[in-house]
Amino acid sequence: MTSNVTEALKRLTTRFTAKDIMTTKPRLICAQDPETAPQVSSSYPDFSIIPITKDGALTAYFERDTGRARAIEVGDLVSDGATLIDMVDILQARGFSFVLTHQRIDGYVHYSDLNHQLVKWTFYVMLEAVERMTLEALRPADERAYIMENLGSDRFKQIEAMYKRASDNGRNLMTYLNLADILRLAVSDGSLHLDEASIKMMKQVRDWAAHVLYDLPDETAVCTLATVKRECLRLLDGIDRAAGAASS
Repeated sequence: MTSNVTEALKRLTTRFTAKDIMTTKPRLICAQDPETAPQVSSSYPDFSIIPITKDGALTAYFERDTGRARAIEVGDLVSDGATLIDMVDILQARGFSFVLTHQRIDGYVHYSDLNHQLVKWTFYVMLEAVERMTLEALRPADERAYIMENLGSDRFKQIEAMYKRASDNGRNLMTYLNLADILRLAVSDGSLHLDEASIKMMKQVRDWAAHVLYDLPDETAVCTLATVKRECLRLLDGIDRAAGAASS
């Protein structure tokens, strides 16, 4: 891993944008006017927002929860070039946005779209970077004693069992640590400052990112992703700073 991993990561995450996960206008369930929007909403109870068109353009939307139609305003819009990383914060502030392409509203993105595979891939890359760089900083003289002391005997036994099952293919005990193990060891060493709640969320998101059919719970998904994003970028920035200081 290079010392400028944070900048490399930023470049990587700009590859995919809101345009890659949005529902395009032809695929949207729309009402033709505000008067018929409540009926359309009743026919599609899973949709909290029903867009409204006028002369083929998206101009307003009906909110199921308030029962009101509203004109689409500047605050409802996001550029189609907004990165997926930025979309996490945007969708945390509000649950949906209409996507603007060349001064035309071309689609719609909802917080549930954060379960898209491209979003998973972006978070997997971030967490992989955190895991690898943190693991490289852990160099215990005695792996067995180190893991048992810091992770407890029960977790040590699980890791040792995986190592033994690998037989000749097993390299060392550290290979069988998961992300949460690695972060907890780094916290024990004092090389990272991270609370247990964040560690659990980072492990949850890593599992989510690695499984195509696994979705995060709707009620906590955006908050979880926003927290993990913030912590990953903070940790990677700190590691980069430390690497830069060491090389200067």
